[in-house]
Amino acid sequence: MDTVRSAFSTPILVRDIAESVDVNRRLEKIILDAEATIPGKKRSNIGSWDSQKDFFDWPHNEIATMKGWLVDAVREISLKATRQQFTPRAEDMLAHAWANVSRGDSYRKIHNHESCTWSGVYYVKSDLVKEKSVSSGNIEFLDPRMLCIQGELPNSSFGSRVRVIPRAGRLVVFPHWLLHYVNPVEDDSLRICVAFNVKIETRAVQRRAQSMRSLAGCGDSAVRKRTSDIN
Repeated sequence: MDTVRSAFSTPILVRDIAESVDVNRRLEKIILDAEATIPGKKRSNIGSWDSQKDFFDWPHNEIATMKGWLVDAVREISLKATRQQFTPRAEDMLAHAWANVSRGDSYRKIHNHESCTWSGVYYVKSDLVKEKSVSSGNIEFLDPRMLCIQGELPNSSFGSRVRVIPRAGRLVVFPHWLLHYVNPVEDDSLRICVAFNVKIETRAVQRRAQSMRSLAGCGDSAVRKRTSDIN
């Protein structure tokens, strides 16, 4: 009997938080107030405002609530990715986050995130005008198997893109290495979100780290000696 297996699948979690309306209303004000007073950071964002990566340190109950939603989502996608074999504890998760405000003509270049386990975005507000393009403000993920773009098989998923429409209360989690971008936001649009990275440090990883020592200074004298010999 023939067997066809799906290999190298990439999980993307999309979850709509039903009880998010009041939290989003407050988060919108918190983030817009920050945008008005704090200089933005430049990352992959073009024409939009990014905060520092200290969003989870801001002292607001709504942010604590959002962190709880994130923990639940990271547990779910970790279970799926490990075939129900691993459920990370909140204590195993290290995270940082930054707020983003996007208006007309802003977008994000193709990028992935720094070394961690999971990355994601939570949409606080998504008033997107889509008169010029139905893709306005959408996040799109690229097939990580780059050679797939050379394949020609009609209606297959090889080399395709996965599009996710931003909606207020929508939480998206994906592997940090997955390339993605955000389409240009049209005029009179307002898109507010929080991007984040989560690194899972299991107890086994922590034990290994505790047994390791810094190599700072090791070999410096030998390097200096070689340098002096050359001189």
